[in-house]
Amino acid sequence: MTEVLENIEEKYDSKKKELEIHRSSRERFFKDAEDWEQKRDELNKQTKELFARANEAKERREKLNEEIRNLKSQKDEILKELMLKRDELKEIRDKVIRVKASERPSIKSLKKRLEDLEMKQQTQNLTKEKEDELIEEIRKLHAMIERYKKEEEEFVKNDKEYQEKKAEYLSIKIKLDELNQKINGLIAEREQAHQQAMELFEQAYQSKAKSDEAHQNYINALQKAKEEDDRVKEIIKELKDYEKIIVAIRQTQTTQKKQERETELKKVAEDIYEKFKKGEPLTTEDILILQKAGFL
Repeated sequence: MTEVLENIEEKYDSKKKELEIHRSSRERFFKDAEDWEQKRDELNKQTKELFARANEAKERREKLNEEIRNLKSQKDEILKELMLKRDELKEIRDKVIRVKASERPSIKSLKKRLEDLEMKQQTQNLTKEKEDELIEEIRKLHAMIERYKKEEEEFVKNDKEYQEKKAEYLSIKIKLDELNQKINGLIAEREQAHQQAMELFEQAYQSKAKSDEAHQNYINALQKAKEEDDRVKEIIKELKDYEKIIVAIRQTQTTQKKQERETELKKVAEDIYEKFKKGEPLTTEDILILQKAGFL
């Protein structure tokens, strides 16, 4: 019986050591789960902020797109107006030149003549005398065209209607140039917003991937902690079973020892009682033994 008890107590002590190992593992996994949960929550917050900023940049880009479309529509209207003013200017210029320069050849006809002569110079074999005459005529045509151009500029410069229309034309052109600058500035701003949105979305998706990974690590650690907790509960139950067995064996041993002592006491008391019946004197201790054994 003693050997059995020692064997069970040895197993009991071994289970207690195993219990502490699993308790320690459980606490470690719970701590890991807590750390991953905190990391996940931080990443979720970061991801949310990044998506918010990315959407703000995207909305700013769309707003700029709308503004650019509106300005381009305005630009188209101004451009149409500018083209009309340009046509009016050309019409007035042609009229002025037609009136002022009616007595001389037109620059258009002189340019045509110049092209013909230059072609002749390049394609025909001429004597030196003829080529010199041709070069001189070409030179005179160039000079005449330049003189007539200057004359025409003077004609229109002194024409009040032309100058008024030109002022209107230039005013519209300045307006168009300013609008183009504004559109180009908004386009640059839109591209910046677009780039910012793309970068922020990329960062947000990367942050979300890390958050998902942290969440999975949290789940894994929590699962391992639960497995260790289940094992702890199993071992505690096993220890309680061992304790019950140990208590039962010890109780059995106590009962056996008591029975052995009672049997031995009874045997001694019987011997003393036989002495008493024979009339032999008894000691105080003998009397106590007889009383304890129930003979008196």
